[in-house]
Amino acid sequence: MLADERAFQALIDTVQGALVLVTPADGKIFAANQLAAILLGIPRTDLIGQPFFGHLADPADEASLITRLAQQGMLYNEEVMLKAKGGHQFNAQLSLREVDFLRPVLAISFSDRSETVMMGRLLESERQVCERVLKLAKELKHEPRITDADDYLSGVLGMPALLSGLAHEVGRANRYGHSLSALLISIEGIPNFNHELDKDTAGYIRRMTGSLCMQSARDCDLIARREDGCLLLVLPYTPMQGATRAARRLIASLSLQQFQVAGENRSAAACVGLSSLRKGESSHKHLLARLDLALTRSRAQGINTLARQP
Repeated sequence: MLADERAFQALIDTVQGALVLVTPADGKIFAANQLAAILLGIPRTDLIGQPFFGHLADPADEASLITRLAQQGMLYNEEVMLKAKGGHQFNAQLSLREVDFLRPVLAISFSDRSETVMMGRLLESERQVCERVLKLAKELKHEPRITDADDYLSGVLGMPALLSGLAHEVGRANRYGHSLSALLISIEGIPNFNHELDKDTAGYIRRMTGSLCMQSARDCDLIARREDGCLLLVLPYTPMQGATRAARRLIASLSLQQFQVAGENRSAAACVGLSSLRKGESSHKHLLARLDLALTRSRAQGINTLARQP
């Protein structure tokens, strides 16, 4: 060990991470701090003179590291598997660069990521379990969220449940600056659900329209049917442009559907009103009012149209 390298040994003893100095020609360790010895499971005096790359769990990693070091000049936070004395392997985060003393030296620092990786896996498992529990709680929660048996079959909410969820989404949009849009969908060209249609036809149309909306929705979206038969679709994290694309896809899907009224085949048609939450709005009331205005404009334009009310 040269004089400047001996002086550096005293310095690397103070480094918090594991650090070894290696001779490039033979890959042998000539200086190491105490943490490197602990992680590799070898007393520091015995570690000196050992080839560092022999501690790679996969011998092919040596050629890969040396080749990329020559190309890039430095490797930072590479993920490799190292093995300690006795065969114990651990997930390591390794950095490698060449340093010039009076001769070229490879400086290699590394840390044990096993605990971090395990903690990440545990947190991900916990997140998945929480999502399942919340989903199950929603499914089991007894509340008047479904107002019609046919809507229940398609998964459409009742308005009280949607308004509660919408108030929550408005608050979240204001806190975090997220976009929030909504669609109001009217199925056009058919008689009144409750008075002029037979029960089977009315039920089929409810299920068909509700199901198509559910198929077009994401897990975070909210869908409910108003008393007048219109479907209200709330789109969190969605600006007006994204809501417009969603509305056009929904109109295209609905227009492909057919049903019978009094023995006559009819194609489904829709009018859609769109609006988004405005900056500074703390209540959903203005958004719902704009949706009604937009739907009125869409109906004035004709079937299978959409109108926006920013």
